[in-house]
Amino acid sequence: MNTFFQYDLQLLRFINLQMASPLLTRIMLFITDKHNWYPFIAVAVIFLLFAGRKLPHPGNRFVRINPRVFVFGLILCIALTDQVGTFLKHNVERIRPNRDEAISVQLDCRLHTGGRRSFPSNHAANSAGLAVFSSLVYPPIAVPAAVFTFLVGFSRAYLAVHYPSDVLAGWLTGSLSGLLIWLILRKKLRRPGISGFANMFRYRQHQVTGCPGEGWAEKSWTSLDGYQVKGYLLEGSEKLVIFAHGLGGSFLSRVELGEKLKNLNGSSFLLVPMRGSDDHPLGLSAGGTDEVHDTLGALQFAEDAGFSSRNIIVYGTSMGGSSAIKACSLAGELVPAGIVVHGAFSSFFLAARRRTGRVGTVLLRFLMPGRAVRSLDSFKPVFWLTYLNRGCGVEYIYGDEDKVSPPEEGKLMAEYTNSRVCCVTVLEGQGHPTGRNASENDLVIALNDSLNRIWNRKTGESK
Repeated sequence: MNTFFQYDLQLLRFINLQMASPLLTRIMLFITDKHNWYPFIAVAVIFLLFAGRKLPHPGNRFVRINPRVFVFGLILCIALTDQVGTFLKHNVERIRPNRDEAISVQLDCRLHTGGRRSFPSNHAANSAGLAVFSSLVYPPIAVPAAVFTFLVGFSRAYLAVHYPSDVLAGWLTGSLSGLLIWLILRKKLRRPGISGFANMFRYRQHQVTGCPGEGWAEKSWTSLDGYQVKGYLLEGSEKLVIFAHGLGGSFLSRVELGEKLKNLNGSSFLLVPMRGSDDHPLGLSAGGTDEVHDTLGALQFAEDAGFSSRNIIVYGTSMGGSSAIKACSLAGELVPAGIVVHGAFSSFFLAARRRTGRVGTVLLRFLMPGRAVRSLDSFKPVFWLTYLNRGCGVEYIYGDEDKVSPPEEGKLMAEYTNSRVCCVTVLEGQGHPTGRNASENDLVIALNDSLNRIWNRKTGESK
């Protein structure tokens, strides 16, 4: 018997015999029986699917996590740790202490096990995998998750069905598996699912804060409906681009884009927080119907700051583009030189159906507040295009791989555009506008061309 095994056995005997008590034995028997955990798991899964996006996160009140991806990650953790554990057990072929005749007589074996192989402990591996993955996704639960993992592993040694080294190996295997699954899914976890989209209309979202960096000046103004908001201005020439972001987006995602445009054409760039995200005081999104007030407030601020309307262009992505169309149609004397609409929808629920399917859209309608559903049903950007001042040019940019708002959306809206400037640009290999593709060179060039066409037309008219 080698030295390591002697220490392993001594520690096992200490845990199994010296720490034994009737009460602790009953607790360990309950903890180690996986069937006792099924009701808790079922409740947790239901909770995650319906409320998982709203669990707390350090430093912020809420964090947005896709609960379906999280549950899928938990399943992957169990599958991976089970496969790795089974592989090791069949190759190491270590006998469980309670099934080893020479060892079991030295122990108090209170639990019968069907399998004979001991190394590593799959109970410890599974619990560690779930704990590490869950803690990386929801850091506040790290401590209770670690306690749960320790108790599961400890119960296996206490009941003499595993050596302590089996448990340690299980914890290591599970931890690495949980980390690996998190690395694979971490980007998808941030993508909102159906409940996530619905929650944007019910709950305040995670707040994106921070200063864009050197060159950006903090500015404050009032939205048309009276909310005090804070945005950022990158000052350049007398020409100004006002950015209106999409549903669940962030104005800070276009910092690099604004800097690139300034280098190309010298224009100024204004980052506008839309309700339901960022630092906007109104935490609920309206899907574009009420965000009109945010865009109109930014236009008023631009005029007060000395920018001429003939030099102002609103650049709106997704919901921000659809909302900008309505805002500029109602702008009156504040009407800008033009709008660049990027990946906007002609119908919110039509775009939702393309993304989630018919069943998903029905569920989305069910989960959203009735007022929001009725408001979005009646929100038709093509209707407002017919009322748009003919002096306001409109340019459309769409990605040919955009599944939410395909190029056909831009071509449809172009037919209703009541403007002297109208062009639909289709970007190859581009999807729906997000923070990840916000400053790619093809987009920057296409956007710059659209801006210049509108400004050049305005310059020609003023001569």
